[in-house]
Order: sequence, then C-alpha cells, then structure tokens
Amino acid sequence: MSGQGLLGAVLAAVAALGVFAHTALGQADSNRSDSEAALEPWAPGSVEALAAALEQARAERLDVLAPTAYAQAQKAHEDALRDAARGRDPQRVSERVQVGQTALRRAIASATLARQSFGSLLKAREDALLAQAPARAAQVWLRAQERFQQAMKENEAGDIPKAQRRAAEAEVLLRDAELTAIKAGVLDEARALIAQADAAKIERLAPRSLEAARRHLGDAEQEIQRNRYDLAAAQRLAARASYEARHAMHLAHLVERALQQQKDGQAGLEALMLSWEEPLQKMAADMELSLRFDEGMQSSLRELTERVQQQAQERRRLNQELLDRDEQLSALNAQLQRLEARLGGVAEERIALQRRVDEQERLRANLARIEGQFTPEEARVYRQGEDVILSLLGLRFASGRSTIGDDGARLMGKAHEALALFPDAAISVEGHTDADGSDSTNLILSQDRADAVKQYLVSAFALDPEKISSIGYGEARPVATNETAAGRARNRRIDLVIHLDGVR
Repeated sequence: MSGQGLLGAVLAAVAALGVFAHTALGQADSNRSDSEAALEPWAPGSVEALAAALEQARAERLDVLAPTAYAQAQKAHEDALRDAARGRDPQRVSERVQVGQTALRRAIASATLARQSFGSLLKAREDALLAQAPARAAQVWLRAQERFQQAMKENEAGDIPKAQRRAAEAEVLLRDAELTAIKAGVLDEARALIAQADAAKIERLAPRSLEAARRHLGDAEQEIQRNRYDLAAAQRLAARASYEARHAMHLAHLVERALQQQKDGQAGLEALMLSWEEPLQKMAADMELSLRFDEGMQSSLRELTERVQQQAQERRRLNQELLDRDEQLSALNAQLQRLEARLGGVAEERIALQRRVDEQERLRANLARIEGQFTPEEARVYRQGEDVILSLLGLRFASGRSTIGDDGARLMGKAHEALALFPDAAISVEGHTDADGSDSTNLILSQDRADAVKQYLVSAFALDPEKISSIGYGEARPVATNETAAGRARNRRIDLVIHLDGVR
C-alpha cells in the first residue's frame, strides 16, 4: 500500500471510532471501504477499533514520524484496556478511546508535515536501515536516532527551525551510519582475519602475505568511500584481502612447524621443501614429463608452464580444426542437396568446393608453421573468426616508452616471416597495456606503440603501408588479471591481426 493509502487507512480507522478526522491529506476514499470493512466486527468508539487504528498507524510509521502523539494514543489505548478489564464505567472507557482518537489525528497531521519537510532525512534513514546500520553501526545509529527523534518531536511541537537543525544533524549521522554499515558488511570478514593474524603474531613468519592482505583491505575501503552504491570492486578487493590473510596464516603455520622440526633435529625445512616438489612431480607425470630439482625449481616450473601453454595452444588449434571440418561438411552436404536437385554445373561446383577445402588445409599448415616459429614467451597464435591473431607477448617496451629496441628486432623479424605467409591480407596492429596508470595515458601509450610497430614493419621490411592499420586500446581489452605481475605482463602486448576475409 502507498504512503498516502496507508494514511488514508488510518483516517478510516479513526473515523470508524465515531470521530470526524480531516487532515491536509484529505480522505483517501479508495481505501476507506477496505478499512471500514476490516473494522466492521467492532463497535464505533470501541477499544478494539482503536487498536486497529494504532496498528495501521504503526504500519505507516507514525510511531517514528510523530512519536509523541503516537505514544499518547498508545497510552490511551492501554488505559482503556485496563479500565475495561476492571469493569469500569463504559463512559470512562469511551473517554479514554476519544483521547486516543485525538492523539492519532495529531500524529497523522505531524507525519504528513514531516514527509513534506524532511524527505532527504527520511531517505537517509531508509538507506541506513537497508544497510543494517542498527546491527552493523550501532553506536553511530543510536546517535543518529537520538537526533532524528528530537527533530520529529520538535516538528510535532511546531518549532520548525529547531526541527530543521536537528534534522540536518540527524541526516549527517545517518549517512555516516550507512557508510559504516556498508563497510562492515563488505570488510568485516577480512578485518577479523587480519586481526586474528595479528593476535597470532603472523607478521614475523609471513610478513609479505599479511601486508598484501592489509593493502587490499585498505583499497577496498577506499573503493567504498568513493562509491558506496557500487560495491563490486570493493567486494573483490575484500575477498582478496581475506584470501591473503588466510594464506599468511597457512604459510606461518608451515614455517613454524618446519622451524620446530628443525629445532628438534627432524630436518623440518627439508621436509617442507620436498612437500612443495611432490605435487609438481605428480603434475609432470600426468604430462609425461620428467622434472629435476637438483638446480632449483625455476627451470622445472618453466618447463611445466611451457607444456601447459603448448597443450592450451594445441587445444585451440584442434577446436578450430573441428570448426573448419564442420563448416566443410555443412558446405558439402548443402552442395550434395543442390546437385541432387539439378544436373547442370556439377563439375564447376565441385571444383570450387575442392578449392575451398584446399584453402583451409593451406591455412592450417600456415598456422602450424607460425606456431613452430615462436616460443610461448614470444608469441601466441590463434584463430578468431576469419582472422589470425599473432600476439607478440615478448615484444617489450621501456616503461612509458614506445621505441622498439635492438632486443625486439629478432622477434619483429620472426613476425615478418609469419606475415609473409599471407601476402594479400590486411594487417591491423593493436596496442594494449595493463591497468596501471590512468585510462587516457594508457590509451595514448598503446596507440604510440601500435604506430611504432606499424612503422617498423613498413621501414624495415618494406610492407605496403596501405595494407597496415594501427590502433591503441589502452587497458580496455585485458587477456589476464591485472592483480598479478604475470597477468599485467600478458596484458602489455602488441597483437598483429591478419584479416583473411576475402583473401583466397
């Protein structure tokens, strides 16, 4: 029911007590019949009818917007109930009810004025309640409630300037309570975990992980401060803070146990390191690799990473082959249906279809050749619709610069060899950055780097500049997370897009 509808219901209930009620809201006739029907079992002026009117008034929050008058109406109802229970004179009971009626009329008028005068205050209170401020920000909420109640009471008393001052104070406190409650809802888990880690003195054993947890928590709080109504980024950062705090406690437990075992002469540090090698050995066995750790873990990890990348690339190639085969089969089936429907032109259509199949075979052979030219650290090669993407992950630029140095010359030479397999294709040079820095700076930098690669291809290899375009996307098209160094490195890249559409 709308606010005015509920107030109309209250008025109807008061009217059912035999009292003429007329306020600034007027009579809400659409609701009167329902209210009166609900009160039919009770006689006009009865205690029960006053109870119904009080219940409807509470539903419309008159106890909040007009606390003094509502409390007087409620007390009159309690007095009437007590007198009726004691068998007092019915006239006395009726007088109590009339007192309640009068108080309710005052409450309706005060609530109407409050809604008209203090809309932003009431919205702030609703937002704070939605954020669960009474539970999550109890102290601030109590102070805000005190000011709010004072404002409503001054409004009832007719002291509007004083009510406005109290309302302004209450609104500030309510918004503070809302923000505190939102932060508590998003951040409390991470805060508790970090406090637990601090109490356990985790910092001496896992300082970096715990510091990461604190940093993510601080970033999450800043995100909420910037925009309390869009919490997606803050929630991700808070989740990361919780993870890092749990990670720190886990690492500290492992280190502490290993140090204790070492102290007890049980070679705890060696056991800890061997436990790290065991799952890597299992992964390697599943990939038919034989890893060695006699010179550390880095070379073995690099070998595992290369194998994973190779398998991912092989999976993409096989998926593309399946798509190509499906396309060819669909074309052949369609061709057979047409051939069955007519007799002429069979040889020409078969030849055209065979040419298309041969083109697909040449394309797969070229892709396999390109893939073999690059290591996983240098480039990724994959199909995307009618395009071939050559992502030059190994082409490095100095921070904030767009100059291709001598160390990039070899990779650019290999890229040229790949492009030479598609002499008639148009080329798009796409520049990409990670998320560090401002959007505008990254966009300009990515464009400068794309232009530099285009110019290098034209000047060093005499490619046709009319067939090469360059564009910078900044940080808008990441291929990995920007929360890790490895992910940011993958996002800083130049993509050469070879457009095969129309190339035959």
